[in-house]
Amino acid sequence: MSLHAELKAALRKAVPTGYLDAPEDLRVYSYDMFARAEPEAVVLPESTEQAAEVLALAERFETPVTPRGSGTSLTGGPTPVRGGLVLGTARMNKVLDLSRADRIARIQAGVITAQLQRAVLEQGLFYPPNPTSADYCTLGGNVATNAGGASGVKYGVTRDYLTGLTAVLPGGEILATGGRCMKDVAGYDITRLLCGSEGRLALITEASVRLLPKPEAVRAMSAYFTDLKATAEAVAAIMSSGYAPCTLELMDRAFLKAVKQAYDFDFPAEAQALLLIEVDGPETTLGGQMQAIARLCKEHGAFQTTVAADETERAALWQARRGGTAALVRQVSFMVSLDYAVPVSLLPTAVERIGQIGRTHGLDVVVIAHAGDGNLHPMVIYDPSDAAQSAAFAAFDRDACNAVLELGGTLSGEHGIGLEKAAHLPRQLSPAFLRLAREIKRSFDPRDLLNPGKCESFCSDED
Repeated sequence: MSLHAELKAALRKAVPTGYLDAPEDLRVYSYDMFARAEPEAVVLPESTEQAAEVLALAERFETPVTPRGSGTSLTGGPTPVRGGLVLGTARMNKVLDLSRADRIARIQAGVITAQLQRAVLEQGLFYPPNPTSADYCTLGGNVATNAGGASGVKYGVTRDYLTGLTAVLPGGEILATGGRCMKDVAGYDITRLLCGSEGRLALITEASVRLLPKPEAVRAMSAYFTDLKATAEAVAAIMSSGYAPCTLELMDRAFLKAVKQAYDFDFPAEAQALLLIEVDGPETTLGGQMQAIARLCKEHGAFQTTVAADETERAALWQARRGGTAALVRQVSFMVSLDYAVPVSLLPTAVERIGQIGRTHGLDVVVIAHAGDGNLHPMVIYDPSDAAQSAAFAAFDRDACNAVLELGGTLSGEHGIGLEKAAHLPRQLSPAFLRLAREIKRSFDPRDLLNPGKCESFCSDED
């Protein structure tokens, strides 16, 4: 589609320094790690009011709007597959309020997650949700996908910390939900409805989140195994033991090799997998927890367990985990990072079955996981320009989804649906669920102008 000349002029007036339509700008806002599609223009409002004016204009001219944070999505969520406008939140990047007394922060949607984490730490507080992309992703994107990350095993996900939102509805009406209170049951919980809605119902411009006291101390440990399934069995044992690690991350050998090549990260030659394990809390309790968890790892096949001696060694482990995906992307022609979750007790079975499915279809599959909450991220390497490899990936995707659902799992633990899982959604969700989701979508956005083309089962009457 092509934007109406009157709409262009109105957008330039509404967002004087935040209207972009140069070819190079459109390319920058056209992709994530899964999909690519160019918009006709990009708008970068600085406030809720500017964003409301943009959405009012978009409805008037029946123009699609795709919300976008930092573009770190892995499912095609922020790609404008039906053209129109990309509305980026990068200029809405202020921490508006941080109350130590109320343990609440109010932030604009474009605030980088790590920026908020650092700001609250200075007040002796702690914001637990910790996506792997925390140094780059935005709070608005975290809310839109209900992001989790490595801390989810102990502390939960974004939804668990939301106390209120400011959002703009299609057409430009501003909606406020919740606020500064820890408890609030007045009316329907629209805050939690919008969290995880992937920009399909409203544009999130501000969020209020609750904070926790900063843990007194954190200890980190690496545990190496010679068998991937045994590694997952150790995870299940740790989680059933009564201990509460704040991090329990699994990385397989292929992932470790990519990290070694990129960052000179050394690991034992016989290692097939690594667990990165952390505990936090009072200093006096952590040594005993580490020893007990190390024993459980050894009972399930760990041949080497090492507690990080200081923050430098801990940071090296985190560089491996956080940097590994980027390292793989640089080393292969194309890679898709998938997202499933299964009950933790069935994680060993899921890991084994996903490996078998990859081998059946002749694909290289790298496995990492937020293992403590059963959240698997298989990364499939293939060439999408090769018809045979594309067909093999499609078969892998189908069979992996089937395996996860057979284990009582979910098709997405934290990445969202976007484009990548849209076709599979009716296999998990009931017809009644899909009908209600379609009705909710129509109630919020009857013209389907906000992030159209995503989660299609939520707007199509054909399941």
